[in-house]
Amino acid sequence: MSVGYLADSFDLINVRDLDLIAQARARCARLVVGVFTDEYVERVSGRRPVIPLSERMAVLREVRGIVEVVAHDDSSVEDASAAVLFAADDAPHDLVEGAVLLTPARRSASVVLRNVLAAEDQEAVA
Repeated sequence: MSVGYLADSFDLINVRDLDLIAQARARCARLVVGVFTDEYVERVSGRRPVIPLSERMAVLREVRGIVEVVAHDDSSVEDASAAVLFAADDAPHDLVEGAVLLTPARRSASVVLRNVLAAEDQEAVA
């Protein structure tokens, strides 16, 4: 039985996130999801998440196919040999060496959501 570990921010969860979860779930028998802490998201992306960690974790606990949800920071994956590791293609490249990068096939159709996230990304760069 293989255990998969998928780590991402899951901020403003949408069809992209659900697509990543489905891809990871299809590749393992059990899926554990690591949600980047607020501090980790800010350090990596330069901006705080819109939704606080506790709420992002609460939403993901209700998603079918996820057996456990944990907070993810730099020290979250201690025994990489115990799991198949997945990361979104836009996750930090130093997340975990050897992780399988998943590319979401779906993006949110919400123009408002895409504009908000794009504005946040531009603000973080400035």
